[in-house]
Amino acid sequence: MIMITNYQKILFAVFVTISILLTACKRDSRFEKPKIIYGQVEFIIKNNVTLESIYQTILQQGIDNYLLSNFYYTKTIPADSMLYYHYLFLSQPYVTNFNVFKKTGDTFTRFNNFVFQNFSDNNFIKWDSIVVHEHLIEMPDAGDGYNRSGLIYITYGQEKIWIDRLKSLPEIKSADYVYEYIPEF
Repeated sequence: MIMITNYQKILFAVFVTISILLTACKRDSRFEKPKIIYGQVEFIIKNNVTLESIYQTILQQGIDNYLLSNFYYTKTIPADSMLYYHYLFLSQPYVTNFNVFKKTGDTFTRFNNFVFQNFSDNNFIKWDSIVVHEHLIEMPDAGDGYNRSGLIYITYGQEKIWIDRLKSLPEIKSADYVYEYIPEF
């Protein structure tokens, strides 16, 4: 006859409980290695680098499929002129995103979070003429603690080459792979 002691019963109960808990637990995505999105490289632009300067740098590197984001302009205008600027920027096909707003108490209007996609020479000249004609002041950073950044679309498998190449440029603060976003719950 086999005798089962209380110690063995407790040990068995603990083992069963742990087994149930382990099989019921979902994988915690915070411990998964992020997945690289191949064919893309992101970069941060140094403060005080103008849109014209980074545009010329992109052209010199032979990059033709890209986004440049978080460019920021200001101008003192009456509040009733904000709609004019909204439609002016909206009518530019190479501008894919922007905000127009005025903080209470500010004397100037903020035009920020501009995202420019694949400027052609003509489109860049057109944008530059809007900035000059409208007397917009290009700010030296993205404002509110954000960085100006960019994203290039490249040949699959060339990510490391482009990261190293971008990091070597004086206008670029950093460059890295683009990782798949994993939401935290």
